[in-house]
Amino acid sequence: MKTCLFLLLFYTGVVPIVRSVSHKYYLINQGKTWSDAQAYCRATYTDLAIIKSKDDMVQLQNEAQIQQFSSSAWIGLYNDVNSWRWSFGNEPLGSMTKWDPGEPDNWGGHEECVATTSSAWFDAPCTLMFPLLCFDDRQTGNGRYIYNSNTMTWLEAQSYCRQHYTDLTSVRNTTEHLAIQGLVTGSAWIGLFRDAWKWVDKTNFSTISWMSGKPDNALENENCDYVNNGQAADAQCSDVMPFFCYSDAEIIKKQIIRLKIQSNQDVNNLISQAAILEQIRQKLKDHGMAENITVEWRKQPNGVVFHKEKEGD
Repeated sequence: MKTCLFLLLFYTGVVPIVRSVSHKYYLINQGKTWSDAQAYCRATYTDLAIIKSKDDMVQLQNEAQIQQFSSSAWIGLYNDVNSWRWSFGNEPLGSMTKWDPGEPDNWGGHEECVATTSSAWFDAPCTLMFPLLCFDDRQTGNGRYIYNSNTMTWLEAQSYCRQHYTDLTSVRNTTEHLAIQGLVTGSAWIGLFRDAWKWVDKTNFSTISWMSGKPDNALENENCDYVNNGQAADAQCSDVMPFFCYSDAEIIKKQIIRLKIQSNQDVNNLISQAAILEQIRQKLKDHGMAENITVEWRKQPNGVVFHKEKEGD
């Protein structure tokens, strides 16, 4: 006989165990370079500390206070200086480059975009105002490249080129480099850019504030980050200092809800209970709530899940 189950008060008898992840921090009060500190954290915990919320910062500061620590310590934040890629197609920078000698140098700590002269590239803050070089993939030959003498920020230039043509110009080979040489007078934006500060889990920098004037890359190659008194600052990765590690701490929240079922079958047999749980899981999935949720039956002292209601209950 086919089992028929009808859930009347759906969502009122689920027993979800909800797991959410927070960060637990560990201050390691021994001096290491940033890379050695990361290796230690990855071997012992999860990684160098990432700070994604105000609550994370409170937890990290609590760990420092417990150890009576008030100095500087590495965290898992770094400047992704090797992430250069072209705006068009998000294509990584290849082996052909035309950097001016000494470039890129991230002078001042905020140079994540690239402009070109008639002969060579240099990195610059994306907020500077330069003319721009667009390209149009509907055209052929040198007609694909369009110089615009109006000055814009890099993001404004990217938006303009995408709106009117295809994108900011890519310079991926010698042919493309020679095609734009005669167009540029002075400097002009091209489509090369990179990411800035990232956490070790590859997400973008957020939440905590920089110390006044930071990042500044004052000593050059200051591509690693430490925290002091709740604020971030850049430093050379070869510097030696204590560090914060983190691990993911799982928080389990249990909610018990009563479920009323109408059925002409014995709902206390394992097959019926499994079928009901599957319907509940599907309902949670339909509402985008299935992730990190476990659904289980709560048994009564006699081992039975359901009891039959008497008339008048």
